[in-house]
Amino acid sequence: MAERLFSERHGFSPQPEPQVDDYLPGWVREAITNEIREFVQNKPSIELPDLELYSLFRPYIWQVLQRQPPTNPYGGPWAMYIPRTLLQCSWYQCYDILEQISRLINQQWGQEYSVELSERVNAVLARNGIPWKIEQCQVIRTLHPQVEEQIQEVRALLTNPKFKGPDEQYEKALGYLNRRPEPDEENCVKDAVGAMEAVANIIAGTDGVQLNTLLDREPFRSSIHPTIRQSIEKIYAYRGAAPGVGHGQVGPSVVGLAEARWALATSAAIILYFVSKFPQ
Repeated sequence: MAERLFSERHGFSPQPEPQVDDYLPGWVREAITNEIREFVQNKPSIELPDLELYSLFRPYIWQVLQRQPPTNPYGGPWAMYIPRTLLQCSWYQCYDILEQISRLINQQWGQEYSVELSERVNAVLARNGIPWKIEQCQVIRTLHPQVEEQIQEVRALLTNPKFKGPDEQYEKALGYLNRRPEPDEENCVKDAVGAMEAVANIIAGTDGVQLNTLLDREPFRSSIHPTIRQSIEKIYAYRGAAPGVGHGQVGPSVVGLAEARWALATSAAIILYFVSKFPQ
């Protein structure tokens, strides 16, 4: 089964009119287009096959430019069709196209080349303050470098089969943070802290026991310093107290992007602490 694209993962559908773009303005698209064109037209090795980028763009040309794409466009596809499509498509379609190009290069040229193109595109996005980047052929939200490093460490740790449950839950938390046009901060916090609680249950050999109860049992009770324990209890208490996270939301949300990022980073730190403190 083909891997889902950005708009499919986040529930978007084509709109009757081009959207006003708050996330990928025209000058950024033009810079990205130039990077892709230079990279593709000056491919690193004569041994690499030609990429069928125009075939990839044909359905978007039809949707966005509202004209039947010619088989052999006059002046070549880069003369008009590819740049205009990238400039005029919706912001989420543009991210779809970037993911598809990255996957095509990864499949036909290899990972090192898709990584090189991602680095070029990411440099443009970062330079213009766009909070997204391409990583492993997917467009994801950028975080503070230290937080990203910690999250990557946790994701690598949770690939151990015994942590399959918390791994899936932590991935869900990241997915909620990356949702657009608005991230789902409440569910991000809920699943990030839930993954932390699940790891504690696996260490304790229990199933579905609340974290504050687990901390009163061995091996946690006699091995965790009281101050560290209090910090762990506080994030768990926040998960239970924040409206829309642990309980129903009556008033306006008090969980924002800053809180979601904090929950991801703090949960990652505690998961790493649990596993290093209580090796299995």
